[in-house]
Amino acid sequence: MSNQLPEANGFRIIGKVEDFTSFPASVTIDRDPYFIIQTACQEDAPQEYKLVSAICPHAGGVVRPWENELICPLHYWSFDPATGQSTNVPGEQLDCQPIQISDGQFIISAS
Repeated sequence: MSNQLPEANGFRIIGKVEDFTSFPASVTIDRDPYFIIQTACQEDAPQEYKLVSAICPHAGGVVRPWENELICPLHYWSFDPATGQSTNVPGEQLDCQPIQISDGQFIISAS
């Protein structure tokens, strides 16, 4: 799903929650690839989501979901989708930020 994100009150709209039925969900924001990640939540807690960059910090490859990780096909760096932390290269991570839900829409901070 590709989005020119509207801005309002310091937030940018990604899209309607109901439009995303499986996770990780690929989205393009300002021509850059991302994933919406549904994070594990504790019982009786509201579901949480994160926006994770799909650009590998090593060589700029586009990571892809594989089993329970995001893998860069260029040199096989792997990342935990819930945190963006690399699982095989210490100290490396994908850019990651929380997503909020407002009026049935996924939104992120515009800053």
